[in-house]
Amino acid sequence: MEIKVAFFDMDGTLIKENSWDLIYKSVGLDTSPYLKEYLDGKISYKKLVELDVEYWRRNGRDVSKDMIEQLTKKITIKDDALLASSRLKKHGVKLVMVTAGLYEFADRVGRELKFDQIYANRFVYDKKGLIKDAFIDVEPLHKYRLIERYLKEMGIKAENAISVGDTVYDESMFKATAYGFLLDENDDAVVNEKEYKIKNLTQLFKYINLD
Repeated sequence: MEIKVAFFDMDGTLIKENSWDLIYKSVGLDTSPYLKEYLDGKISYKKLVELDVEYWRRNGRDVSKDMIEQLTKKITIKDDALLASSRLKKHGVKLVMVTAGLYEFADRVGRELKFDQIYANRFVYDKKGLIKDAFIDVEPLHKYRLIERYLKEMGIKAENAISVGDTVYDESMFKATAYGFLLDENDDAVVNEKEYKIKNLTQLFKYINLD
């Protein structure tokens, strides 16, 4: 299997943290109370994000651009992410991040790991640096759409692509590439015939031959 491009999730895959959880914790709240509505198909992902922003405001915290930029300094890029991305780049493999997290976090990770392309979501800020809108490029449950678009634009076949993620949100990525790699550090997930289970990112190289 000749690998030309590798698609990666960010939260929990390339970094130790969940970037959305960092925002919630910074305003003293738990995770989104609206997430189940999105997972049940009752609201769009954009609506979920809009409800989250309003939820923060109702609880007395306006999330600002400065706050998010400060939070990007708290993320921890995994050592195995550094090793895996470096080895893939050495062999000419394109690295593409597909994350439902915010661009500020993805940009920092992408620059450090030398990613070729980043797909992430963005907030639009007003003159005071407060959130006034959200631009959604990545739907968590539909990441495959971006992968298919990228492969078509680059003229790369799915059989020459792999994808790596750590949650149910990444399942659609696996379906859009020749093989998917589910990062499961606790070794308690179940995979299907198109997936491999790995405990760390360097285990990718047990399954793909780059030499």
